[in-house]
Amino acid sequence: MMPKIRRYEDRDFAEYASTLEKTTSWGKEARDELRAMLAKVSKEQIWIAEVDGRAVGFMILTSNDDCSLEVDWLDVHPDFQRRGIGTILVKKAVEIAKEKNCGFLSVHTWETNEKMMTFSIKNGFKIVECLRNFYGEGKDALLLKKKLR
Repeated sequence: MMPKIRRYEDRDFAEYASTLEKTTSWGKEARDELRAMLAKVSKEQIWIAEVDGRAVGFMILTSNDDCSLEVDWLDVHPDFQRRGIGTILVKKAVEIAKEKNCGFLSVHTWETNEKMMTFSIKNGFKIVECLRNFYGEGKDALLLKKKLR
């Protein structure tokens, strides 16, 4: 099972929202959160991992002012986690960042999200900063970066 990496299409919305419902605390609000995010980013910044015609992994990239690229959202459907799909998406992000001549790739996650921290460190990211109140009062995040050159 080698996933195909491709750009997001409107037909992916339902699978993406369903995955967010399963992987975040948003529950049924996932559709609204996804719509809000999609309104902010270009479709060229959204990547899909597809297995047997099904969208199972999702990544939204955003550019930062400091010539870096950020993996803003990275989600893999629970039935497909621990199969290398997230790593393949990160490799795609590295490829895009290098094409843009970025010095590093970054990701932020909840301070308590051990699963994402472990995944990020395994993929070459290092914790560089705690972002106090990043997600709201008392809701801290960790910023992780992966050096590219």
